[in-house]
Amino acid sequence: RLALALLLVAPCALLWVATLQPLGSSVRQPARRILLPSPLQHPGQHLPRCAASATRRSTLPALSLLAGSTLLNTRPSRAKDSPEGKPRSVPGLGEPDEDGYRMFTRPYGASASGGMRAISQGKGNFPPYKFLVPDGWIQKAVSVADPSGPETDTRFTNPEEGDLLVSLPPVFTFVDDEEIVDTVTIDEIADPMKMLSVFAPQALGIGIEEDGDDVIDYKVVEKDGLKYYNYEVRPHSLVSATVYKGHVYVLAVKASISQWGRAKKKLKAIADSFEIVKS
Repeated sequence: RLALALLLVAPCALLWVATLQPLGSSVRQPARRILLPSPLQHPGQHLPRCAASATRRSTLPALSLLAGSTLLNTRPSRAKDSPEGKPRSVPGLGEPDEDGYRMFTRPYGASASGGMRAISQGKGNFPPYKFLVPDGWIQKAVSVADPSGPETDTRFTNPEEGDLLVSLPPVFTFVDDEEIVDTVTIDEIADPMKMLSVFAPQALGIGIEEDGDDVIDYKVVEKDGLKYYNYEVRPHSLVSATVYKGHVYVLAVKASISQWGRAKKKLKAIADSFEIVKS
């Protein structure tokens, strides 16, 4: 019986000694051959319980090293937008000023990447526009199927503060005389109330009557020799519009009651900053 017990214990003892062998040793232990095969490689064979236990003990350190190496070599992906929501990669967006505003200047060309649509009115290039973008606002992609209509050129939004869009309605909506299209100004096309009633359905999503009941305030301002119509519309919308070199430009800022109360100053800064980059 003693001899039989020794025969049963001896293989497990040899395996235990093999696992204690230093990594740098040049002695080849025959017992290591039992540790290499995987049960998945030999479905018909089963290792003794002691051998399976030794296999688990010997593979755990290797798995730990592999997991640590993977974690060390993993780098966080670079998001397009920063954690604060700053759209750093938007073409035409400048560096923030001391108040956190960034000047967005629409890139030149008939089309541009980064959320702006291709101009499909057959007019080729058009003079770009610019406006201030508050900290935390991000650009939204637009297309000819935009809910506000195919004239929508770009959008920015902040869920806590509001939304803005720039629309480029065809100038022939207002002028049918081709001889004056390239030189006509906004005050020569129509008065402020008439102008607003034409583009409001698409820019604001609501109809505006010419009697002005929905308009809280409006004024005509001049920037660099160009006239602009600026409006404040119920319930909480701001609009700035102008015409330059045969193109109509409309910037509209919209907000809910809570957004207006939270960011009224920022929304007015956006509308007041809207301007055409004259060439």
